[in-house]
Amino acid sequence: MKLKLPNNTLWALLLLVLAGCSSGIGVRENSPDERRLYGVTDYSAGKMSSGTVNLLGNFLLYEQYRKDPASVLNRLEQLYRESPRREIVTALADTALQAGYRFRSEPDTAGRYFLASALYSCLYLKYLDNEKELYDEQRLRMIRINNLASTELFFYLKSRNLNRSSGFRLSMPYDGRQIHFKAPEFKLPVAAEHIADMIPCANYTTRNLTHDTRVFGMGVPLVAKLKKGCRDIGGVLISELPVAVTLVIDFDTDADFFNTRAVLRYIYSRTEDHFELGKRKLPLAADFSTPLANAVGTPPVMNFLARTFKVAEAAKITGLYHFEPYDDKRIPVVFVHGLMSDARTWSQMLNTLLHDQVLRKKYQFLGFSYSSGNPIFVSGGILRRNLAALRERLVREKRSTEKFDKMVLIGHSMGGLLSRLQITECSAEIVKKEFGIQDLEKVKKVLTGKQQKRLAELINFAPAPFVKRVIFIAVPHRGSGIAISWIGRFGASLIKLPSDIVAANMKLLMELAGKYNSEPEFFRTKTGIDNLRPDDGMLKLLGKLEMSSGVPCHSIIGSRAAQGIPGGSDGVVPYSSSHLDSAASELVVKSGHSVHRNPLAIQEVRRILLLHAESKGEKVK
Repeated sequence: MKLKLPNNTLWALLLLVLAGCSSGIGVRENSPDERRLYGVTDYSAGKMSSGTVNLLGNFLLYEQYRKDPASVLNRLEQLYRESPRREIVTALADTALQAGYRFRSEPDTAGRYFLASALYSCLYLKYLDNEKELYDEQRLRMIRINNLASTELFFYLKSRNLNRSSGFRLSMPYDGRQIHFKAPEFKLPVAAEHIADMIPCANYTTRNLTHDTRVFGMGVPLVAKLKKGCRDIGGVLISELPVAVTLVIDFDTDADFFNTRAVLRYIYSRTEDHFELGKRKLPLAADFSTPLANAVGTPPVMNFLARTFKVAEAAKITGLYHFEPYDDKRIPVVFVHGLMSDARTWSQMLNTLLHDQVLRKKYQFLGFSYSSGNPIFVSGGILRRNLAALRERLVREKRSTEKFDKMVLIGHSMGGLLSRLQITECSAEIVKKEFGIQDLEKVKKVLTGKQQKRLAELINFAPAPFVKRVIFIAVPHRGSGIAISWIGRFGASLIKLPSDIVAANMKLLMELAGKYNSEPEFFRTKTGIDNLRPDDGMLKLLGKLEMSSGVPCHSIIGSRAAQGIPGGSDGVVPYSSSHLDSAASELVVKSGHSVHRNPLAIQEVRRILLLHAESKGEKVK
């Protein structure tokens, strides 16, 4: 008699038998957050890749790796010699990296594993990478593993003072085989001895930057801190802003991984975006945000208040600041800050502009730092002399001035007035007419030779022929009511002008006493704040000086009321003061007076710089 079971009972028995073969294989429904991770390959250093786990499992090596990773590397090398497959080298690099992290508490052991990982991943990219396969996942993984291993290896070398040494040897993890390190190569715009320190960017986290300006590629981005008074290869003094450098550790070996040599290659990532690795050309990793944030985060030599109110002391640090070594092949962009500020105020804009690959290739960035307590014509004269002196140096050294002569000035607030002075013309005749001075030559006789020279520079100048475009940001062309408020008057009273300026003005006033019904506006002792008054004579004079017709000017204006609508005020400068009928373009952004930090304003600067490059025959695509 046959036993009849209900259909559901038959299925239950069948499933029970099959369950013994399936080992619990099944699925679990993912949450919405987990769904987002589907198909995402793990390139992090957190765990071994599935490909490596698979390969170790295929040869029963996974448990052995957990107990003795060195013996696993040895076995994988043997397997590669027997069957030279790319995935074996991938597993070698991955296994060595994870072992290095495991032994971090033993620096020498970890260092050997990181060395092995850097070696295997480099050799994969150098000799085994499938160039014909455009979308090759293993290539990306090997670049990532190489970067992680090289970063940790650099830390190890630095702890042993070997990161700039030559002729040393390091051992591999398991067989005593040694890697011979040759003399490091420095492809930098500064001499190696002028670098005080090099620290991987991975050691820092930036704060409060709107852009993370990093570039994908191979290598270890470094913050290369310069020694005080450092000069670039051309002899130009550069500021203490760290230089963006990328380290590539290059290995050269035979097919069996013996007789291996290595070299540390330090590359200037500001001008190089690719590098040669054997016969292959690979993208160079770069980080521009971290060096910038690192520099801005250190206290300045003199804060902006001291710069404003102690003009004589600020003179010691007045001048052009090179944010990077000077490059004859790129157009200079000079940032000119405003009242009670310094060159650091441009950090947000500089970081964002460096995010654009075209701008990185076409432009170099400088800043002009000055005391905003000085009269604007005095500061404008200093800027004029500094720019001219840099060009004269290039000519003297027989260097190209082609790119220099396409210069762009970007001025914020008072800095815009200084920038405007670079594209205008003034003369003694214009000054005499404007201020009603009858006999300027007779008045000048009371001055010393040095004072006469200063006065001549103050009132006789021509447009700088190398300035080809100016961007005005929140510039008070017709003054600001803040300057005549009690705050402005109080601020002006705190400014201590240099004694030579005050003395010269007093001599002139004494000579002019009784000859005029009133004190001539031109010869009053003025501060930068005084010059921002809507009724200031020097500001009115500047407004009457014609700007060079061949130099396009652009206006970016802030308004606390609305975006894109003419009118209103940024809280310091009204639209009526910033607007220029002659501007080639005008953008009103919803912003306070710090318009130069507004993302929309920065994007407008980017647009203008791309336009400028194209108009000057530079390829921007």
